Amino acid sequence: MSTIDPLSPIAEPTRVTGKYSTKTLAALKKLTLRKVLLKLHLYITLWLGAFLVMSGLTGSLLVYDHAIDKWLNSDTMQVEVGQQRLPLSILITTANQASPIKAPPANMQLPEDPDDVLMVRYEVPMEHKEHAGKTHKMMHAPLHEVMVNPYTGQVLGDRVRNDSLMSIVLRLHANLLIGDTGKLIMGITALLTLVLTISGIYLWWPKLSKIKQAFTIKRNASFTRFNIDLHKTAGIYTAVVLFAVALSGVYFNLPEVFKPVVNYFSPLDGMTGMAAMMEMNAKTKSAPSNGAAPLSPEAIVLAVEAAYPNIEIQRLVLAKKADDSIRVTGRQVGEIRSKGATNIWVDQYSGKFLQVRDPFKFNAGTAFVNLQLPLHNGEILGTTGRIMVLVTGFAPLLLMVTGVIQWLKKRKAKQFHDARLNSI
Repeated sequence: MSTIDPLSPIAEPTRVTGKYSTKTLAALKKLTLRKVLLKLHLYITLWLGAFLVMSGLTGSLLVYDHAIDKWLNSDTMQVEVGQQRLPLSILITTANQASPIKAPPANMQLPEDPDDVLMVRYEVPMEHKEHAGKTHKMMHAPLHEVMVNPYTGQVLGDRVRNDSLMSIVLRLHANLLIGDTGKLIMGITALLTLVLTISGIYLWWPKLSKIKQAFTIKRNASFTRFNIDLHKTAGIYTAVVLFAVALSGVYFNLPEVFKPVVNYFSPLDGMTGMAAMMEMNAKTKSAPSNGAAPLSPEAIVLAVEAAYPNIEIQRLVLAKKADDSIRVTGRQVGEIRSKGATNIWVDQYSGKFLQVRDPFKFNAGTAFVNLQLPLHNGEILGTTGRIMVLVTGFAPLLLMVTGVIQWLKKRKAKQFHDARLNSI
């Protein structure tokens, strides 16, 4: 390879280099915050747009995941309402007899509505986990579910939870069905969605004299103008909801990033997240008495209801070993989350409360983390909020399509312009 002496009288390469440097400097001088944000907005969409669209569409389905699951499996998940439910101990015994997993149940999900079944869940042993789909350290162990009519005790069916359609949709939404790598990808997508939303609001922000037009689509406009207006209006009308959903998505997928930030402003109680709950399950032990039999599930429920008269008990995490506690999860009146955040660890022999996690006693940081689920699915604003999140789930698809159309038109126009200049 030849080299050019900088002291050589041949100066043409230097002028070329100087010419490009001048162009670069001129381009840098023309850079504005708006241009930078436009490029950032575009590249994030091109890089991660498909993930964002997939996340939005699956998220819309998950807003009403229980209702959809129940509708799709009405023969095994819906019952005729009876006069009185059978004791939980009888229902568990019936489920144990029907379950192909011959091990103590892990937990049971109590009926949410009068026509719901009682679900008894069993952890799938390692030798059978290939039938339950792949798992990884950040997800729950595969569970086998037995559905029991709470009024008659009839077993209506059973299934591997991971095989259900809504479970697949949930795992696609959370980790692309590829475990920790997918979880990281979706976490980065959530983070960059925050950037997309903020940059989109900045790029949309109109002059005061044009504020009305910024919220509307011009009638009888050309396709190009219609496409631009549709992109802007769809973006601004869904921006707040999209930001809230993306923020909570960062918590679910990147808790190691989210929680330290919250903890800096208000110390967390150390029990946020499923991993912390499972750790507390392992640490909180019952005290077996000589010859004493464990209390029945009904007795445990009665003890909790006596201490918390306004609680709706939703789940019992059952004892597997003689010194395990029983965790009762429920929703007190006034809790925003439909999946209650009240957790009580109970000694399985004495009924003594070993540990209580009461959401009404959370500090600011823990309460903020506890709000992430109702923010994510919209239930923080009730039915209206759920509908808003459901509709917003379609926004990424619309925004990506309209944005890419506009980018392709500009790209084509630039190529045509450059071709004309080169032909002169």
